[in-house]
Amino acid sequence: MNALITVAAFVAALAVLIIIHEYGHYLVARLAGVKVLRFSVGFGRPLWLRRGGADRTEWAVCAVPLGGYVKMLDEHEGPVAPEELHRAFNRQSVWRRFAIVGAGPLANFLLAVALYWMLFLHGVPEAKPIVGAPEPGSIAAEAGMQPGDTILKINGEAVASWQDVRWSVLQLAVDRQQARLEILDRGGRIEWRTLELGRFAADGFEGDPLARMGLRIFRPEVDPVIGKIMAGGVAERSGLRSGDRVIAIDGRPVRTWDELVASVRAHPGLRLSLELKRGEEEIGVALAPEVVEQNGERFGRIGASPRIDPQSMQGLVTTVSYGPAAALKLACVRTWDTARSA
Repeated sequence: MNALITVAAFVAALAVLIIIHEYGHYLVARLAGVKVLRFSVGFGRPLWLRRGGADRTEWAVCAVPLGGYVKMLDEHEGPVAPEELHRAFNRQSVWRRFAIVGAGPLANFLLAVALYWMLFLHGVPEAKPIVGAPEPGSIAAEAGMQPGDTILKINGEAVASWQDVRWSVLQLAVDRQQARLEILDRGGRIEWRTLELGRFAADGFEGDPLARMGLRIFRPEVDPVIGKIMAGGVAERSGLRSGDRVIAIDGRPVRTWDELVASVRAHPGLRLSLELKRGEEEIGVALAPEVVEQNGERFGRIGASPRIDPQSMQGLVTTVSYGPAAALKLACVRTWDTARSA
């Protein structure tokens, strides 16, 4: 069912992009006086076709939904009646033809701006910009970042969420600039930290570049209690159940979920002995974490996520929203930066 929903969502999103893109071509062509013969969503045999308007334009939905096209009157495509030559695409000025061709991408750009604008206007729950413990030797550790530091500004620009931090830091890293962070430490003091992003390796942008810089989102300690279990995964095949508390791995006590994850990741394909508490009973389970290779890294995974108390996460989430003008400005900036870095 989830796969069908994913496919349906993909097809729907693709259809919207195609329709907006092709409508950009269609609209500017009509404004330029060019006759449109067909507006098609998809290629191949038409599944649905109607004619309408003064020009009897064909509106079609075709069998292969991987694109679309706007067919215009054009002497390169076939004979054109003398009385309609002035409406042929090839008879238009260079600037009109350029406008018609460029209208499709421009329409998609404006769609992205509109969607970003609505998102920023409405507001969405996002993680607060609170930093977790940085890896020793990382850029963040060398800058003196401490777990629980809240990032307030980056190079003088206020940040409201972890997404803002990610966006700003990555842009500065691409430009190999310093990031001057104004932070609120756990003691309530305002401090400043400088991230030397010019030293960040160019090949470090794969995967999670912020983690490689030592910037990790703060997470409260989570008990090593199994929550959701992935169907067909190692955890399910080994008999683990939701609610099981892992108390030891290979005889070593486990206090937090992070300790459990660290042990699993460090033993890809190797046998581990887990001691569990299930209700009032203590049981033992042997399993071998699945081997996963990603971005040149090899680690173990068992296919289970922790059981998290929603109350413990409330203080780490904020709803970020903007006024109409600020949301529009941010939407334009975000769309342009995304297009530039694509």
